[in-house]
Amino acid sequence: MFKRSCFSQVVWLNICVFGLIGLATLVLAQENVFDYRDFSLTLPKGWVKEDISKGSEKELIGSLKSQDIPGTSILILCYKGGRHNYSSVRIVGLKTIASVFPKGQEMLKKETKVKTDGGLTAVVELWRGAADASGTAVFLHAPMGIIDTEAGWILMLGFTPDATGAQLEEAFLKIIQSAKYESASHRPLGLQNQNN
Repeated sequence: MFKRSCFSQVVWLNICVFGLIGLATLVLAQENVFDYRDFSLTLPKGWVKEDISKGSEKELIGSLKSQDIPGTSILILCYKGGRHNYSSVRIVGLKTIASVFPKGQEMLKKETKVKTDGGLTAVVELWRGAADASGTAVFLHAPMGIIDTEAGWILMLGFTPDATGAQLEEAFLKIIQSAKYESASHRPLGLQNQNN
């Protein structure tokens, strides 16, 4: 019969414990990522993906919600085809903002170009408007971002109460800056046949 020394048992116990800690660290360290085809956004802590309802318009590809900022969400839409360009997508975004804010809206920050971590160029602007909530005017902030990718024109619209506008703006910029597009020809072998 093989007899283990006390030292070898301690070594095996340490290997098992550190192995479990390492596995738990890997699971917890996984990034929360929104993917659409070859386009991706890395979500900051406290942001989650929401399911899209079946009756949504076909351009709606994603919805994000903040667990840390009450009443805050971001819609992600994709417009494909030769008839779409920056101007047409911006007009769609502005019409959406106008429909959400029927009591009026104002531009807080003009269009600003932002270079993303993935080398894409995004244009971001910030709006504030008044919506009607049971006869009372409620003010909201609405950042808007547009990114040109091979998957199509990505339009992102965020909405939050006026008091948390700065928090959403900061998170929105982080999400926009994380944008990446990895075409199939640039993916490592083995990943080229996968569709998201």
